[in-house]
Amino acid sequence: MKEALKGNVKAIIIVFIVLIIYTIGVGAYAKSKQKKLDDEAKIPEKKQEKQKTPDDNEKITKYDFNLVLSSKQFLGYKDGKWYQNSDYDYTNKDFDVYADGQKYDYRSLVYTDRWYIKNPDSTFLDYSNSFLAVSADIDYSLVVNNGGEVTEEQKKVVEEFLQSKNINYNINTLKISAFVNDLNRDGIQDTIYTVSNLFLTDYTGYDKTFAFVFVRTLNQNVVLFEDTYKAINAVSICDPFTYSVITIDGKNSLLVGCEYYSMGGIKYMVYSLNEKTPTTLLTTTAN
Repeated sequence: MKEALKGNVKAIIIVFIVLIIYTIGVGAYAKSKQKKLDDEAKIPEKKQEKQKTPDDNEKITKYDFNLVLSSKQFLGYKDGKWYQNSDYDYTNKDFDVYADGQKYDYRSLVYTDRWYIKNPDSTFLDYSNSFLAVSADIDYSLVVNNGGEVTEEQKKVVEEFLQSKNINYNINTLKISAFVNDLNRDGIQDTIYTVSNLFLTDYTGYDKTFAFVFVRTLNQNVVLFEDTYKAINAVSICDPFTYSVITIDGKNSLLVGCEYYSMGGIKYMVYSLNEKTPTTLLTTTAN
């Protein structure tokens, strides 16, 4: 009897010891697991690097060629591409200023309620006419369209163009400009035409409003821009004008402005012409 009781007590003690060991083991495992979870929680999550978009690249690019327009728009050129650079800081910089058919070197610009051009002698020119100002780290050349008389031959080209578009017109009241330049750099002079009938005093002979920019090259017309409206004197379309041809890296870019009278502002379009194929390099928002 004593031996049996002694055996039971021994068995109980063994079971008790096993339970203690198991409890300690489970507790240690749980504590270890909790510590691991706590340690992992302390590790900061690795941030995914933001992928740069083309817009981001455009914002951080330092342009090789900067163009200030009198309408207070800014264009930039980099690696063969044009950009609208609305954040451009024009202060405390020297520019080549093209105005009134002249080029003025080393001028700075100040804008308050209008533009002022600072001369080398620190005097200021209050300037309300249109101008272009260039700050560039690369070689360039620029030819400004200063207008001029449209010849009879050029008027005939415009007439043939409008006839091909089945547009009624009056050659005596049309608004026409013709700018001669070797736009596609093939050694042959091209003529860039702008034609419109916006805001005329006499609409005799017209049945719609229209505006065109086209290039006469190798006796063919290449259309760069066109807009028509079925009503007379429609103010919703813009009135185009040829601004300049800019040569950078041996390539020509044609800068065209188009002015809105209804909502105000000017949008700019930059074109290239490879043989007879026009390419729109940039269209800005009206400002």
